[in-house]
Amino acid sequence: MHTPPLGSHSYTALIFPDSQSSDYSDWSALAHTAWQRHPEAQFFINMGDIVDNGEDHTQWQAWFDGVEPMIAKIPFAPIMGNHETYDQNWKVRLPEAYLHYFDVPENQSATFSRYYYSFDHGAVHFIVLNSQWDETNDFKPGLLDEQLAWLKDDTQKSTAKWKVVLIHKDVLQYRIKKRPERKEGISAVGRAFMPLFDELGIDLVLTAHLHTYRNRGRLYDKQPSTDKGPLYILTGVAGNVRYPNLWTGHAFDKVVAPQPETDNYLTLAVTDSSLTVTCFLPDGQEIDRACVTK
Repeated sequence: MHTPPLGSHSYTALIFPDSQSSDYSDWSALAHTAWQRHPEAQFFINMGDIVDNGEDHTQWQAWFDGVEPMIAKIPFAPIMGNHETYDQNWKVRLPEAYLHYFDVPENQSATFSRYYYSFDHGAVHFIVLNSQWDETNDFKPGLLDEQLAWLKDDTQKSTAKWKVVLIHKDVLQYRIKKRPERKEGISAVGRAFMPLFDELGIDLVLTAHLHTYRNRGRLYDKQPSTDKGPLYILTGVAGNVRYPNLWTGHAFDKVVAPQPETDNYLTLAVTDSSLTVTCFLPDGQEIDRACVTK
């Protein structure tokens, strides 16, 4: 699938969190409903863990069936999640199916071609990062270090007004109920990337993986801020794999989806002066709206 071409300066994109499922009927219903409500969407994004098992081709077929005819009408921007690296015995492997199915822009990497990439759409430079270095290190080390260098070079070359990062695993670490040894804080992904996001002037960071919607507002130097740093949104869940009452609240959470959570989707509305992320429940109820302006 090809990523979007250069679009107009004002447009809407659809954003779907983790769609991994045991039965892709919920995913199909959500994807169809979202597209029917937002026929103006110029492209759509899936935030990783597209399928539950990256080697199970029946799941890939179910996922593709769920996005017809949308995927035939508008472009799609995929993000690699950890579940794309699992074989049918639930052991880690390289993400061969993902790389086979999706034709994303080249990143000029000899080792990690198409594992991460960037593209422009209108006035936005989208940067798709890969958080799966734990999964790939035993096969091909160096994914994180390579991306850190590439991210700086790629972002500094861009003349786009807006810069948006898409990455599967989240930047924060949550406490888990009944596991007091796990502390609230910044995740390994956050420690690796958040200082660089500040330095490079990233406007918006969208993450996934935890199957819960959380709006953190703007963070700078790994702390809440009113006027500096990116807006951070943890996008939720779009499949039927849910973790009710698993995560406790984080001090940085400003808005949390109604509990226990169902699936959800988001829109990104782009204008010359703003980026607006809106989160919807399957019935169309708006549960949050966050905006960055400049």
